[in-house]
Amino acid sequence: MTTPAFGPGCPWFDLHSRFPPNIDWCEEKLCALVVTPFNTWTNLGYLVVAVAMGLLARRCTQPALRLFAPATLLTGLGSFIYHQSLNLFSQLLDFMGMYTFCVLLLMANLQRMGRWPAGGAALPSYGLAVVALTALSAASFQLGLPAQGYVAILILLIVGTELAQAARSRRFFWASVLTMALAAVLSALDLTRTVCDAGNHWLQLHGLWHLLSAAAIGLAFLHLRLAWNELPQAPRPRAAHDIHA
Repeated sequence: MTTPAFGPGCPWFDLHSRFPPNIDWCEEKLCALVVTPFNTWTNLGYLVVAVAMGLLARRCTQPALRLFAPATLLTGLGSFIYHQSLNLFSQLLDFMGMYTFCVLLLMANLQRMGRWPAGGAALPSYGLAVVALTALSAASFQLGLPAQGYVAILILLIVGTELAQAARSRRFFWASVLTMALAAVLSALDLTRTVCDAGNHWLQLHGLWHLLSAAAIGLAFLHLRLAWNELPQAPRPRAAHDIHA
């Protein structure tokens, strides 16, 4: 059975018409509760990565590492709601999710440099930064300015603060950067309609951005875990006198 075209009477259509997002991805909009299926369901990749990081972070002592899982979950949730409904308000949730994670990465780098408070003292400034950037994005939407530029600036700051300090190894960092770069290229090809099959709800390049960026987040977590020397310790061999005691 063919799903009707997105139009009057469809879920989310009125909200989309009155408050459209400032960007339009390739995938065809459907008259359904989930307007763009592939771009919506691929956000489950963030959930998978969040669960994996949550398990790995259980023995980590750095609070920032333990924030990776919930921050990634919020990133995926915001993007899921946005692509499900496609309106300006859900797009703002999407941006808030991205800021939640990007500011966390920047905070972690600055903490390693001694330029951001550690422990519980870091949370107020972290939350304030996320709220301020979300409010700035809302104002930018009203003024017709591309709020996507703020995310780009954050990414440049994250890379810059990483390279400005020493690290034990950057193999996971560069793997994360390359994965994110590939994701960005695919997303740009989607946005510009350079590669676009709108009616294909089983494969969309922007949906692949979700999967690849989730993988890049996981690699960034592994990099910071190594940088903070938070690798799991092997059990200490029992001494001979302990064995024969």
